[in-house]
Parts: sequence; structure tokens; C-alpha cells
Amino acid sequence: MIDYVPSEMERCKLILLMLLGRQNDISLFHLSSALKVSRNTVLLDLKNIKEMLKGEDLHLAYTRRGGYDLHGQEMEKRKWLIKLVREVLQMPNGKSWLLSVTELSSDEVTLIQKRIEQAEKRLQVRFTDEILEELPYIFSLLNRRIKRGQILQHHELDHQDIRNTRGYQIAKELFGQDDWSEPELLFIALQLLSSNLLSATPAKDEQTARLTAAIDQMLQTFEQLACITFHEKEHLIERLLFHSRPAYYRIKYGFPFDNPMLDVVVKEHGELHHLVKKSIHSFKALLKKDIPESECAYITMLIGGWLQKQGDALSERWKAIVVCPNGISVSKLLLETLRELFPEFIFLDAISVREFADYQLHYDLVFSTVFLNTDKKWFLVKPLLSAEEKRRLRMRVSQELLGFNPMQIDLEQLIGVIQQHAAIENKTTLKTSLKRFFQVKSSPYILEDRNRKKPDLADLLTSETILINKGVSTWQDAIHLASTPLIDMGSIDPGYVDAMIRMYDPSQPYIVIAPRVALPHARPEDGVSRLTMSMLCMEEGVEFAKGLTVNVVIVIAAVDRKQHLKALMQLNQLVSDPVNVTQIIQAGNKVSILRLVEKYSKLSEVS
Repeated sequence: MIDYVPSEMERCKLILLMLLGRQNDISLFHLSSALKVSRNTVLLDLKNIKEMLKGEDLHLAYTRRGGYDLHGQEMEKRKWLIKLVREVLQMPNGKSWLLSVTELSSDEVTLIQKRIEQAEKRLQVRFTDEILEELPYIFSLLNRRIKRGQILQHHELDHQDIRNTRGYQIAKELFGQDDWSEPELLFIALQLLSSNLLSATPAKDEQTARLTAAIDQMLQTFEQLACITFHEKEHLIERLLFHSRPAYYRIKYGFPFDNPMLDVVVKEHGELHHLVKKSIHSFKALLKKDIPESECAYITMLIGGWLQKQGDALSERWKAIVVCPNGISVSKLLLETLRELFPEFIFLDAISVREFADYQLHYDLVFSTVFLNTDKKWFLVKPLLSAEEKRRLRMRVSQELLGFNPMQIDLEQLIGVIQQHAAIENKTTLKTSLKRFFQVKSSPYILEDRNRKKPDLADLLTSETILINKGVSTWQDAIHLASTPLIDMGSIDPGYVDAMIRMYDPSQPYIVIAPRVALPHARPEDGVSRLTMSMLCMEEGVEFAKGLTVNVVIVIAAVDRKQHLKALMQLNQLVSDPVNVTQIIQAGNKVSILRLVEKYSKLSEVS
């Protein structure tokens, strides 16, 4: 059942995908029926599609006999098809919508998925979780186009460049029985070769040698520009080569590959990204093409992760793994970020969701970008963390593992207690050692702001901003309802609510900060007038992601990056105890909830 209502832009993407993946002629009635909207709405969407396609090599056409169609070169249509499949799968209920508008059957997709898994074994590679999800739909729709006679011409692909690869041999074995022409097999091979991987057996061929030389030249240029020297450079070259092989085919043949982290990379690592772009001329020379910004950002992430790399001595420390389905580039950067943030832990590996179930080494902690079913201590994180998010994560982990927040330790008072029972030879050295022990000094993301008083949790969560409700139908409804007090108070605009919903991705439910508790939020510039917080308590939970039920929704509207941190820390301490969450859900009245809020407002203090 499809219960998500697509936005205007999402409807346009669904219409384009329907036109490219159709089996029959498409009329206005078909579009209206498939999208469950009026004909007038579809006509507006078609008008928007014409605007979208301006300047592109495709254009929308209509005839009474054939209905709506897209005109253009077959290669261009396939590039759009691949792009649209990826974007539709990112929508809420994206799979259901994709199957519905294209009329693909689950059996078709499953059959192709099994073939791709065979390709993994034969190629001795492992695709990322995202790629393994996307390719069956892409190949199923390509198969449909080929059967309808919508085929590629021989001149559209460089035969020699692709034919000499393992990808071509596997494509021939997997799809040769379908009587596909050589251009079609070359195109399938290109999709395999240009897909991001988690692991692969290194190839030794002429192309690998050329890529290796280009990477080495790029790193030499970067070292000169940044006045640094890479240690163990041969390992960094191997890692960059691993990413560069699929990127080579994407760039050469013009296949768009969005990097969802691009804006964050540019914002958080602007200087590093600038130096990478200035160093990448050797790749441009090899490909004879400009390197897209999204591909440059992946290289920035890899080099940034390498520069953050620290050695860890084996000891009796907490052992952690990172689970991330976003591919090797994002996984490795997240791994190195967490290593820097938690130098007291040993991080063993960054693995995919599929590998997590069979992971053999002993570990104590899991940091994951998606919800996992595990009995280990588990922390949900974003693939890329801002300075504020690193601070909040540091506080949560310290509270969970140590029972206290290192930021709360008054070292002068602690040293005074020690002096009562022992002679201190060097007070300065002792203070430095204690700082290192409590990891205050080692984490650059624990910031101080002593000049402004920050409100307590009890200052923000009041009887006016707490709601008690039986339950709602969707997570969107929950966010809307929880925001109502803040809108009524004039603290936020309705646009802030829309921004919270738009920014949340159920496949990466990072706003679920504790079991049954969600903390949706957006940016101050999305419509915040003053710092406020509201709480919605629901007797019946609502799914915020598959298998992830939430009963308590807390909306936070921050005016900057600092003033809300004290209240946020107190909130994290409150909801980190499952007993407290149960009491809130079962309270039935605001007085009981306010008592808990008041209690945790007195327990903690951020200086």
C-alpha cells in the first residue's frame, strides 16, 4: 500500500520514469490514475517537466494516437532512466512507487538481482548496498526497452575500452542468453564497471597502471600545495584507485552520479576540497574531461579521512565498528571522524549492513547510519557530522558508557580532593594528565561558551509546550502535531515544519536519539524566531522508519549552534534511561512529565 503523497517535483520524476519505463502508450488518464491526482494536476506537472527538460537532449512530445512520449537519443534516455531510478528509490515508499508506475513485477526484479549477485561472485567484487538495490530495477527497465526495440547504436560506446574488461565478460555470461546485441552487453558491462564497490580483487592491466600514475601525480601536487607529506602513500594510492576505477567510467561516458555529501564537504572541508580540485589536473589529462564536483568531493573525503588517520595501540579499550551502507568513501570518512572524536576506542572496521550480520570479530560498540537490530551498545549517527553533532554524540556516548559527561568534571575541585589524601608534586602536570584521561583535551569538538547563560530543559519544556495524544497515522503527522505549540507561540514559522519533514530520510533515521524518542529539527534560517522546544507524547507509537516505532517526539527550534546545548544535554540524559521514556509515555498527565524534566534540569550543568 502506498500511503506517501509525492511532492510536485517527485511527481514529475515519476512521470518521466513512467514514460521511459512504459510498456504501453501513456495517456493523461494513465498518468492521473497512476499518480492518484487530478488531470489538471498532471497537466501542471507536464508543464513543469517541459521546463525541466529545457537545455537537455530530451523533450516531451504528445500525439493523439500515441499519447505522451520522450524524444531524444537512446543513450540520453538511458542516462535519465538510471538517474530517475536512483532518485525515486530515495523517496519515502520509493520502491512501491517505482513498481507501481512502471508496472514492474517483484519477480522480474528478484530474477535480475540474483543475476547481479552471481556477477559479484564472478567479478570477485562486492557492490555497495545502494548499488545492489538500484541495479535490479535499472536492468529490468533496460530489458523492457530492448524488447520494445529501443536499442543503442554501435557508435555510442567505445567497444575496445569496455570489451577488454571482466565486466564485459560477466555481462555476456549473464545476459548473453537474452540475445542482446553487443552494444547492449557493452552498456550492461559499463553499469557494472561504473558502480561503487565495497571490495574488489585488484586488477593488473594497462588502465590500472594509467590510473595509478595519475593518482600518484595528484598526491604529489597536493603535497606541494598543502605543504604536507603523506605517510604510507602506497596504501592511500590503493584506496584512491579503488574509488577511481568506477569513477573513470562514470566520467568518461557522462553518467551522472550525485554525491549526497557534496554540500557538507564543501561547507565543512572547503579548504581541503579547494586544494583537491587544484591537484586533480592529472585526472583531467587522462580522461580529457573536467572532473564533476561530485566526484571531486569523494576524493576530498578520502584524502580528508587519510589526513585524520591516527594509529591505535592494541589494549583493553572499548572496541567499535562502523556500519554504513553508503559506500567505501563515506564509510571510511565516518570511520576516521569517529576515530578522531573517540581516540580512547579501537575502531576495527567500517562495514556494510549485509556484512554486519556475519561480522566475526569481537566488538563492544556499534556506530551506524541506519537502524540495526543488535544487543550491543548502539549509536545512530549521520554519515557526515557537523561540529555541533560531534559534540552531542560525544556527550551521549560518555553518558552511556561512563555514567557522566566529561564536560562536567571540575578539575580544580578534583585536584583539591586528591590533595586531601596524597601529596601532589606537580599540580600542572596532574591537571594535564586528568584532562587527557577524561578526554576533554583530546576532542576538539567539546566547545566552551562561558559568556552566555544557556536555558535549562525546564525553561523550554513547559506545560504550554507539552502535548499528550492517543496517536497519529504517520511520522509526518507526528512532526506537524508536535510543532503546533511552537507555531501558536510564534516561535517558528510553518516553513520550519516543512523543512524538518523534507530533511528527514527514513532510511537514515538519525533524529531517533533513543528507543521510542525522536528529535526532529531543521536550521535556524528555516524559520525560527526564538529558542523553544515542544514534546508530543503518544500512547500508540508511529513508525519513523521500518521497524522503528516512536512514542515521544520532541521538536527543537534553535536560534544558533550553542544556546540550546545545555537543554539538549539534559534531554539526552533523560531519554537515555528507558525507564524514564516509559514513564513519559504512560504518564497520562503533564505534571508527571514536568517532574522528570525538572529533575534532569537540576542534575546537569554545562559551563
